[in-house]
Amino acid sequence: MGVAYFIVLERAIAGVDTMMDGKLLARTSDVLDALAPKLGVRPISEYVSIDPEQAAEFIDGAVGDVELPPLQQFSAEDGLATVRTLLTRAEAKPALHDLRDCERILTAAAEHGVGWHFEIDL
Repeated sequence: MGVAYFIVLERAIAGVDTMMDGKLLARTSDVLDALAPKLGVRPISEYVSIDPEQAAEFIDGAVGDVELPPLQQFSAEDGLATVRTLLTRAEAKPALHDLRDCERILTAAAEHGVGWHFEIDL
């Protein structure tokens, strides 16, 4: 199956399909993360967040009484800046389809003022 990034919107937007493969984005995230600061944008991995209750269910008490960070939502405009900048670079070619999906979803989120974050499917 493999690791995949996927976008979670703060709230649903009627008519917007948020489905994306995300596997190539996950596979190339190290390269894209290294490139992002050189281009003056936030790295992809910095947009990853998870609801602490959801994370607690996933780890099922394996870490004891560790306080988990709160869920972070990001502005679609910030995400679009990263995605669109990365789309201009040859290094992004392997993840091109996933980045185009991100651009489509985040464009709709920006138009509707909806926050978002990436989650990782293992």
